Amino acid sequence: MLSGTLAGVGYGLLVYLWLHRLNGSVGVMVATYLFAVPFVLGLLSAQFVSRTLTVPSPPAPAERESRGDAPPASGAWGETPAPPSPFVEALKLSAVTVTFFLVVATVTGFEGVLCAVLAAPAMYVMAAPGALLGMALRQWRQGPRTGALLFALSLPAVLGPLEQTRPLGSEYRTVANDITIQAPPGAVWTQIRSVPRIENREIHAGWAHLIGLPRPREAVLVGSGVGAVRIATFDGGLRFRETVTDWAPGRRLSFRIQSQDPGNLDPHVRVGGRFFDVLSGTYTLEEVRPGVTLLHLSSTQRVSTHFNGYTAFFTRAIMHDLQRTILHVIRTRTEDDARTASAPGRAPDTASVPARPL
Repeated sequence: MLSGTLAGVGYGLLVYLWLHRLNGSVGVMVATYLFAVPFVLGLLSAQFVSRTLTVPSPPAPAERESRGDAPPASGAWGETPAPPSPFVEALKLSAVTVTFFLVVATVTGFEGVLCAVLAAPAMYVMAAPGALLGMALRQWRQGPRTGALLFALSLPAVLGPLEQTRPLGSEYRTVANDITIQAPPGAVWTQIRSVPRIENREIHAGWAHLIGLPRPREAVLVGSGVGAVRIATFDGGLRFRETVTDWAPGRRLSFRIQSQDPGNLDPHVRVGGRFFDVLSGTYTLEEVRPGVTLLHLSSTQRVSTHFNGYTAFFTRAIMHDLQRTILHVIRTRTEDDARTASAPGRAPDTASVPARPL
């Protein structure tokens, strides 16, 4: 198993370096690498699994008697359990190979944790049929397979550079979240127009932050009205310039987003980079009943890869998780302020709550 794993990891890293050398700006952001390379990893892994796996035979009767073994409760002595299927062993080896490859790529800095996690589902899925095909070819073809194996190994190295020359197609998606807040729209507006420093204790980190997505820290507003600018900062030095495009106090706040500093994000998932960008965001406040606000947050993103369907799926999931985190911070702060303002002996602070237009 170790030899198969090492062979697969070595092959994957060689193709990675080859594609980066040819076109570092695109590198491995091609469908060939995401889908074809793990398929070949599985195919290669199958070459290191024996076609006939055996299990130890039960001891002879004389040996059992000398040891004083008791007979089994049911069944006859001499039954030999079925050996594990070579196909099952090939699947196991392909999964181990992909896991080890992703770990090595992350530790060596070839890939960031976020990229490795996003690529993992496709790589595991594609490695499995590769392993099954490789094992089937071994079962059905007893002669030399060197030529076929070399052909399969060379395909990603040849197809990848060809795919790199194709222009990237772009798709635009909008992701929306909402949350109910026990406070009037004016109080919610105060919390969204400019966001002071967010402490760790306020953040209910979702899965996206656990795999490397930077956490939001603040969004400082300079000026007011259309044309005003918010500077939003995240962990790792990630910063955005948000220019207000719609300003309706107590009702709606929209802004155009431009990345100012990509921070420590991997180039493949960098905001404002060649493959991904966040273009705009909008808060909409809806008073569902007196003193209760339904806050909507939506954002529009661009994905530009050779596998936009796969990328857009994870982009949507990540943005949902990020926006959920932001909305939870806003709700907690707004409701905490409302409880403090309504505490006995304290008059409500109405100065910061704008009057709603008629």
